[in-house]
Amino acid sequence: MNSMSSSAVQPAILPFGSLGWFKRELASTGLRETRTAIMVGGTVLCVIISMALQVPEVTLSAYMVFFISQKNKHLTILVGLLGLIGATIGIGETLLLYKFTYGHPELRIPGMAMALFLGMWLSRVFVLGPVGFLIGFVASYGQSVAEQAPSPELLVRGVLWVWVAIAYGVAVTVVLNSLFLPDAASAGAEPPKPKSLFVPDAFTNPAHVHFALKVTFAAMFCYIFYSAIDWTGIHTAFITCTFIALESTGATLHKGVLRIGGCVIGGALALFTIVFLMPHMVTIASLVVVVACASAIAGWVATGSEMISYAGLQIAFAFFYSIFQGYAPDTDLDNVRDRVVGILFGLIVTGVVFAYIWPEHTIDRLRDALRAALRQLAQLLEIPRPETSIETGKAEAHSLIAGTSRSFDQAKRYVELTTFEFEESPNRDRTSLGNLEETLSRAEDVFGVATSLVSDEALASWQQLPTAAQIAESNLRDVAAKRVERAADKDVVENTDTEFSRALHVWNETAQQSHSENSRKALVSQIAAEVQHLG
Repeated sequence: MNSMSSSAVQPAILPFGSLGWFKRELASTGLRETRTAIMVGGTVLCVIISMALQVPEVTLSAYMVFFISQKNKHLTILVGLLGLIGATIGIGETLLLYKFTYGHPELRIPGMAMALFLGMWLSRVFVLGPVGFLIGFVASYGQSVAEQAPSPELLVRGVLWVWVAIAYGVAVTVVLNSLFLPDAASAGAEPPKPKSLFVPDAFTNPAHVHFALKVTFAAMFCYIFYSAIDWTGIHTAFITCTFIALESTGATLHKGVLRIGGCVIGGALALFTIVFLMPHMVTIASLVVVVACASAIAGWVATGSEMISYAGLQIAFAFFYSIFQGYAPDTDLDNVRDRVVGILFGLIVTGVVFAYIWPEHTIDRLRDALRAALRQLAQLLEIPRPETSIETGKAEAHSLIAGTSRSFDQAKRYVELTTFEFEESPNRDRTSLGNLEETLSRAEDVFGVATSLVSDEALASWQQLPTAAQIAESNLRDVAAKRVERAADKDVVENTDTEFSRALHVWNETAQQSHSENSRKALVSQIAAEVQHLG
């Protein structure tokens, strides 16, 4: 066992690694340049349209360009459609609730809590999770600003304008991405289509209910607090509690750090603009130039990997929220101050709630993801089989390679997120984080060789083998798959050492008798060597 196996999760606030980590995350690619340019163009169009036609909520329209934009056209259109559906249902639910809650705080607060709980629960159990999230967030947030409207008529008018701002921002984003974003390189890597509207454990896993209760408690605590002290300017605390809540404590804290980091950068850009540039702006052209520059910075970060992209969205929102205070230049700095204070408060409340109330440790998520990857890898090792056709094996292998790759990517994400938790999970499993990282690394090596073993060249070599050699190799790969499955579940006591040694011996003898010396034999030998370290 190497030194990694005894390593524990170390406390960390900003565990983003070295300068090399930032260089890697901010590296230039052709797709990144294109996506950033699309975001800048979409933001500029939204600002021009809103300013020229005096459409309210220009901040929301501009932010939609960042929120809806995805890595390819298909995802952008899908997210845009889901976002519009969720916002429409949420606004309709808000207007319906106003009929019963307007002017009645004793009804409005429970209504907010129930709407938010339902939305957060749906975001976990619904396959189209973003729709459930938007329904709950829009409905609850709409109730939270109800008392700020001077009359019911103006309140309804304002809510309907919010829908307009979202709708045309989504439309601009979808059109620009459809026109200028390149097609996806490979459709084979797309996840399989779900067979149900709900995830498999939607009604049996109590973690979904716990998650919804935690988010609702944190957000409602913030709302009641800033309402009690009459400081509605920090209402971003409510938004923060809902937007950073994720499946584990580590993921939530990670997103919180990205949110505050993005807020500081976006707020600093806005502060510089308000103090030094805004007094000299006399036309919309000068505003457009400033917005384009800030959007380019935010867009470049937002088009990075999942480990940094949310900071780009936050830079954009913090900048837009602080700059767009009407249809004329404004040098009021209160918005910048209140937004930062609200985010900090929301982060603190959310961090405390997720750390001490039904905590979901990232290391447990890592175990689940690694277990899924190893089981898929075991199935891949069994291909090809003597009794099945090459065409069937190719199709099965193609699907397994895509699914296993996704599981490995998820596991690696959880490895990085574990550093955001301040203590390791309870010792109810035998495997430490170091052991999990070691197993993940070795399993990826096996996956690389297993992928080569089902390539067209390797499969052609398989077809040329005598029947006895095919059977011997298949038996060896089957035993290797059992060892991989044993690594996936340490609670299964199964001694495959003798069986593995026997199968390896038979395969070696058969290969020598058939005088088979090719790349496939080398790959099988490599798999045999690598798999022994997983057993």
